[in-house]
Amino acid sequence: MLSSIGMTIQSIDTSIAANTTISHKHRATELDVIRGFAIFLTIVHHFMYDVHYIFGYPSFSWLFGKAMESFYHLPGYIIFLGVSGVSSSFSRNNLKRSGRLALISIGLTLITSIISIVTKSDYYILWQMLHCLAFSTMLNGLFERTALKEKTKIVILLLTGFLVVFYLPHIIRTFKLDSKGSPLLLPFGIGHLRPEVPAMIDYLPLIPYSGCFFVGVALGKIIYPDGKVQKPYCTGKVFKPLAFMGRHSLLIYAIHQPLLIALIWLWTKIF
Repeated sequence: MLSSIGMTIQSIDTSIAANTTISHKHRATELDVIRGFAIFLTIVHHFMYDVHYIFGYPSFSWLFGKAMESFYHLPGYIIFLGVSGVSSSFSRNNLKRSGRLALISIGLTLITSIISIVTKSDYYILWQMLHCLAFSTMLNGLFERTALKEKTKIVILLLTGFLVVFYLPHIIRTFKLDSKGSPLLLPFGIGHLRPEVPAMIDYLPLIPYSGCFFVGVALGKIIYPDGKVQKPYCTGKVFKPLAFMGRHSLLIYAIHQPLLIALIWLWTKIF
């Protein structure tokens, strides 16, 4: 299973790299750089989270207040999903891509669930970034097949994005659906605080985060009409590390958390 998931991740990463390339002269390198920056923020945040919460060290405790969570944690996810939405403008088949993402997501959930059961720990990943991206990409793939005009699609995507980001979370908070709703609706940010739902090391519901993806799709249609890059940006050597991370973002995102936990655990055993 691990080898097949790894091959699937690599194929999707290759697809992402191809999706941001129109020709050898015109590549949307700026998207790779922005995506790489978002991945960097996420890795740093997860490292601090693992040290503080999973391994119980007091380090970085000041970073987990509400203000810092909003200032540091959220931008990484918002940027990543938004850029993924923009990049979908280059994809020839978002439905096929969503299927591959779904396979990775299911595999990640199964693996972390098995590890959690065997070790009697809470390392569950039931719904996070990759799940959210797979579902959002599927919806976008279906939406692309409608006969609507491009301008109409842009308006609908923007309205949907803002509705999901700003209005639906208010409904969830008002009716306390996060703690009173059915756990079956966990992907939508509903029921995840119920006592029967196990603790998760990563959780990213569709509400509100998928809204960032849909806004990104709309922006992609505006910035890159017809999926064409008019002028490349961020092509200097200084951007290469982030561009590399951006091109291989899914692979890095899928393996970074287990790798961080393993390295921190090894550090505690040695030192």
